[in-house]
Amino acid sequence: MKFKDDAYKERYKLFFIGYFALMIGVAFLRFPDIKNELKYFLITDQMIDSQNFIILKYFNELYPDKPPIYFWLLGLARAITSSSFYPMALIVANIIPGAITAILSFKIARLFWTEKMAYISTAIFVTLPFVFGTALVLRMDALMTTFITGSLYLFFSSYMKRNIISPNRYLYLYVWIALGILVKGGAAFIIPALTIVCYLYLNKDLSYLKTIKPLEGLGVIIIILGVWFLGILSFPEGKDYIDLLIGQETMGRVVKSKSHVRPFYYYLRQLPLTTLPIMPFFFMGVFSNLRNFKNRYKWKNVDKMAFSIFIPNLIFFSLISGKLDIYLLPLYFGVVIISLRAIEKKWSGKKEKIYKILLYINCGVFLICAAALPYYNKNYTLKDSIDILKENSETVYSYRFGDAQNISKEINKENIEELPLEDLNKVKEGELIITRDKYKKNIPSENFKEIYSNKEYAIFISENL
Repeated sequence: MKFKDDAYKERYKLFFIGYFALMIGVAFLRFPDIKNELKYFLITDQMIDSQNFIILKYFNELYPDKPPIYFWLLGLARAITSSSFYPMALIVANIIPGAITAILSFKIARLFWTEKMAYISTAIFVTLPFVFGTALVLRMDALMTTFITGSLYLFFSSYMKRNIISPNRYLYLYVWIALGILVKGGAAFIIPALTIVCYLYLNKDLSYLKTIKPLEGLGVIIIILGVWFLGILSFPEGKDYIDLLIGQETMGRVVKSKSHVRPFYYYLRQLPLTTLPIMPFFFMGVFSNLRNFKNRYKWKNVDKMAFSIFIPNLIFFSLISGKLDIYLLPLYFGVVIISLRAIEKKWSGKKEKIYKILLYINCGVFLICAAALPYYNKNYTLKDSIDILKENSETVYSYRFGDAQNISKEINKENIEELPLEDLNKVKEGELIITRDKYKKNIPSENFKEIYSNKEYAIFISENL
């Protein structure tokens, strides 16, 4: 790939079309995981069956863990097709938003960098193994990243072209933030806010905050969220739902999360893995920025932009209680920019060769992962297990596998009761037990016969007389 004249533009456009077309193809190869994705299917189906699109439920329990917009998209995917619900859900709720994120990221990069580098940085960003991996898993973070990136583009473009773009454009910024909150939660507000404040600080232009009318913007966000809250309160369980939403799912995740509690250095420990293969250049760039922080006001705007997206938000997410690698997904465009700028500064004459190698590595990893999916499905998912359980009309139980209830609808059962070891004797002859492979040794061989197993799951049939 040699950059001459404008030929690279057409090459990159064709590359993006081909890449996202392959992503759509891979969506039809993946099988959903039991813990989250199959759970989301149950929540979506219950939302559709009850015609309650405001208050989500998981079986008979309130599910305030996530706001509703993502599930509306899953409902749309279910309406489009029932037989290919999962791949259609990935396409509608993850891959298409990922393509929009790529376009918005390109537009941001072009504000600060050359058009060529905007293409290169966007290509390396969308093919980064961590990024494409999260795009092919049903999680709200990919869609929230789209809204966050959109809000940042509205800010940066208005700031850089303040004499061209109408100030009213900032109102749309707050609409995007509000929609992001309705996808995943408060991170959609925190990330743009910290990024904007940090960038203006690095530009010695904090007074510009008045121009973006933060109070009016906060009012727009409150009005949009207020409509949602009023909708919640229109239901009998609405007050309980809001109490859980604000307490357990918002403040609780910040101060004392019910899950995913990690030490403050968790992300520092994980970044060497999640930033591969650009990891050495990324840490080189971060170290260079921190070492030269005293000269921050002289940095190029592209460095200020990338630093503002990554550093303040990394600090914030490191301080809150609940931590998952995917929470940092909206920061990874900043990660890529920091990395490519480090290459540009250190190896200016060889930078295009290095960029090309990185892109080839990313694409190679993607193709290897795609090719490995059939093997992964057979050995590490419930794909074959569901087929076996669906064909059997007998009752199905689980042992030390509470998440098994997430496949109940897939196998045409009302529920899958989890039994402790001492109650396995209640299983009648011909009835089945599903468990994780690591616990199958606990199943008494004199009463149960193993009829299926892979590297992760096992199914037993009772032979009690």
